[in-house]
Amino acid sequence: MKFKHRKLKYVSLEVENKMTLSTDLAPIWLGEPAQPSLESQLEWLYQREPFFRLQYGSVGVLLPTWFENGIEESINTFSLDIDAKPAVGASLWLKSFTAHLFSGLAALRLKFNRVLVPRFEQISLDVADNGKLKRVGVATDCAFYCLANDPLANTAQAKVVNSEQELDQALTDLVRGIGHYLAPTFKQLKVNTPQFWGSVGYALGLVFQKLTQHGIDSELSEKVQPVADAWLESVLPDYAELNTVKTATQGDIGIFYIRRETCCLKYKLDGKNNCATCQQRDPVAQLSLYQAKVPA
Repeated sequence: MKFKHRKLKYVSLEVENKMTLSTDLAPIWLGEPAQPSLESQLEWLYQREPFFRLQYGSVGVLLPTWFENGIEESINTFSLDIDAKPAVGASLWLKSFTAHLFSGLAALRLKFNRVLVPRFEQISLDVADNGKLKRVGVATDCAFYCLANDPLANTAQAKVVNSEQELDQALTDLVRGIGHYLAPTFKQLKVNTPQFWGSVGYALGLVFQKLTQHGIDSELSEKVQPVADAWLESVLPDYAELNTVKTATQGDIGIFYIRRETCCLKYKLDGKNNCATCQQRDPVAQLSLYQAKVPA
């Protein structure tokens, strides 16, 4: 499959608006944790939206250990538990993993302008006996990139950069590194390249969908949507066409949603339908579906 890359727009839009995405998003998620620690920030994100569930500290087996010794067993056990073929189980397991890790990393960047840079051995997994992923954690001594005005910029863990673009490049490098580490094995488990990277990009973009699911001002949603979509393109430019940030409005209220161009295969489970974000849905019907989800 050849990818037709969308033209990146983030930098030009930022110059035009003379704002950064974190500034644009600030009115949507007001407030700050009592302390500027990574632990407090991750807990604040979870309290704001329980979908952001990346854990501070070790939660179980280290990623390299699990990857080298337990990945096939975990996914096969998970597939049996949900009564699905291994390819379906692997796709859905990956979807859960990316949601735990990459959505949390993206939320931390967009709210607090921090980008964690864990080594593989600083990422840990808590996997249940049925193979289901329960938690993903990052070590307490994990380094992070931040701006010079960060309250912890002078600490040993901090790596100071000059702009949000440099933060995004650090996030891109991290996402690519983890992705290239995992992708070959998931390919052996019948998760093809577009499926794999589509799941990663989807998890990054879900920050916008989860953040606005209770409704925001429609003018703000229309203003931020192209900048949010361009940000998602810039973080995963090689696979930018696989996920798009879109907006649905009703009157004065709007929400964001993600249009996926790959399928997670959830519809293959007994009694399940296509996800609302799925590329198998007609775009016009998909917009109508999300317009119906806009809070009154």
